[in-house]
Amino acid sequence: MSIEDKNKQKTDDSQSIQNQKEMLRNYCQERNWEIYNIYCDDGYSGIDRTRPSFNRLLHDCEAEKIDIVLCKDQSRFSRDILVIEQYINDKFLEWGIRFIGVADNADSDSELYGTMRLFTSAYNEMYVKDISTKIRRTLSFKREQGQFIGSFAPYGYQIDPSDKHHLIVDKETAPHVQFIFEMYVQGNGYRKIVQALNSKGILSPSAYKQHTGSHYVNCNADDSHSKGLWTQSTVAKILRNEMYTGTLVQGKSHHVSYKNKRRKKVAETDWVRVPHTHEAIIDSETWARTQERLNSHTRASHSTSYELSPLAGKVRCAVCGRPMKRNVYYNKARTIQYYGLQCATYKTGAMNCPNVKSISGKKLEEKILNELNTIIAQYCQTDEIRLTDFQAEQMKGLENQLEKLKAQQTAANAKLIKMYKDRLDGFISDQEYSLFQNVLVTEEQDISQRVSDLEKQIETLSARKEHTENQRAIIEKYTHFTKLDRTVVDEFIDSIEIGEVLETGERNILIHWKI
Repeated sequence: MSIEDKNKQKTDDSQSIQNQKEMLRNYCQERNWEIYNIYCDDGYSGIDRTRPSFNRLLHDCEAEKIDIVLCKDQSRFSRDILVIEQYINDKFLEWGIRFIGVADNADSDSELYGTMRLFTSAYNEMYVKDISTKIRRTLSFKREQGQFIGSFAPYGYQIDPSDKHHLIVDKETAPHVQFIFEMYVQGNGYRKIVQALNSKGILSPSAYKQHTGSHYVNCNADDSHSKGLWTQSTVAKILRNEMYTGTLVQGKSHHVSYKNKRRKKVAETDWVRVPHTHEAIIDSETWARTQERLNSHTRASHSTSYELSPLAGKVRCAVCGRPMKRNVYYNKARTIQYYGLQCATYKTGAMNCPNVKSISGKKLEEKILNELNTIIAQYCQTDEIRLTDFQAEQMKGLENQLEKLKAQQTAANAKLIKMYKDRLDGFISDQEYSLFQNVLVTEEQDISQRVSDLEKQIETLSARKEHTENQRAIIEKYTHFTKLDRTVVDEFIDSIEIGEVLETGERNILIHWKI
């Protein structure tokens, strides 16, 4: 998509896309070429490797459904040097596919294109990097000026219709924020606050956004499991959000790079804070009392008498998939008298999972211990523990990939040496050599990183093989367990799923063993 089409209507193709389609259709008609399909990723950047239609195109190419890939120009295929080299200069040749860019006369069947491709790729990528740098500077300036640049306003606020960089109080939801702070300051915990909100039928922040017609997509695992109800984690986030005091807080995370859209957290000391940018919902005294209680709050389970369960982090609800949380009951000596495990969806206050009854932790440990000893008794009768065929095939595949990458690495170094000689002999200018050198160095660095990653994978797989081969010795050492401790659980158990109680009073327990 072109820069000038940024403000296009979301419901239609941009003018840039429409023009490209018309150009390419005419190009095919003039040559009597049959159009197999049109792959359109409107609104995506050419540097983005996750474009859905782009990846569908690559899948169809590999499946040999396509003879020619036709684009307006090479940049519409990709602005990433490594992607260009990986596919146009490698995979497409392997799959017998010709690449054509109409506007820039790119044609993989042309010998001249092989030389110009590197120049074009380098320019396209530098263009994207330059645009990305300018955008980051602009956003940073707006943050420092106290302008809101988020896509969605925090719960309790709205984006000002007359100024998209300013927040105004949402009269419908702001009272709910005040209610949460008031309950907490009065001494109520997260659970009571959640139950009060859900019992009143108040929509959670994510449900409210969707109810008001927002295009908000909820990516929070806790909220997605709660199906629109309030949860303790949602309440906790609101109580720690300084935006409610009238201070604009931004810059909490950023993209890893212009190529990688994953976000990386920023240290709290580096957040951009600008006070008095919008109307406060929470007064300074309430905020101070809330933070004081949050920072001083300690759980009984964090005391010196706390004993970590051997099953900690291993048990999940078989119905909703969330962890089973522990309820601990102490005697007068402050030692654990009894502990039970209960589905986190119910325990956190959402209460929309039917698996509501807890299970005795000690009884669960006994059942697992008995099952483990039964398996050990049977396992020790085997004569040999072998690496699975899957692991063997995986190892072979990784080694083949490593061999190819090292060959590419050698070829890249050879190109660099040859280019240096060409510069000395006057066949290419210093400027051309510098551009080619940057491209090849980047290519070599990427290959080196991939080689390093593959070597680590092979090392990990080799360790698994050694672990498998040593398991017999481990099992023979522990032919019978009398107690389930953390070491034993980590060695033999991957995870445990607890089903809901049946009409018979029984419940299914599924153990995923590592052996």
